[in-house]
Amino acid sequence: MIKNRLKQIAVLFVLSGFYAAPALAESSLSITTADGETARISMAELMALEATEINTSTQWTEGVQKFRGVAFDVLFDAYGLITETVRVSALNDYNVMVPVNVLREDGAILAYHLNGTEMSVREKGPFWVIFPYDAEERFNTDTYWAYSVWQVKSVDAAN
Repeated sequence: MIKNRLKQIAVLFVLSGFYAAPALAESSLSITTADGETARISMAELMALEATEINTSTQWTEGVQKFRGVAFDVLFDAYGLITETVRVSALNDYNVMVPVNVLREDGAILAYHLNGTEMSVREKGPFWVIFPYDAEERFNTDTYWAYSVWQVKSVDAAN
């Protein structure tokens, strides 16, 4: 009887960890330069960089939202990412190749706050590639939506 009860408790413990784990965000970003050097950047280090805010609606949220993060040109310059294309990868291993000039010139940010608070994994955090979707119609296309990776875990210039 006690043995079966302990098994039940163990199963519940394991399952609770399994279901709770996706809600927890590892608030750091892996950045790999073109020469293969990888660094882990903490949330605090990202927040120490010059911040940019974008107020925009998205197809994934209701109404205009306030996003705060680091502009990709600032991020790339701060960490020496010199390349033509980067692979942006999410926690679920979705990844997309994005031209660097698109991220630099189109005003994209790596958002870490949504409406003034850090984003959990359930809220598409800890990091989300955001464009100023309301600024121009071209941002509301399949191409830009594919570039809008959420739950970002890494930016890789070595691909």
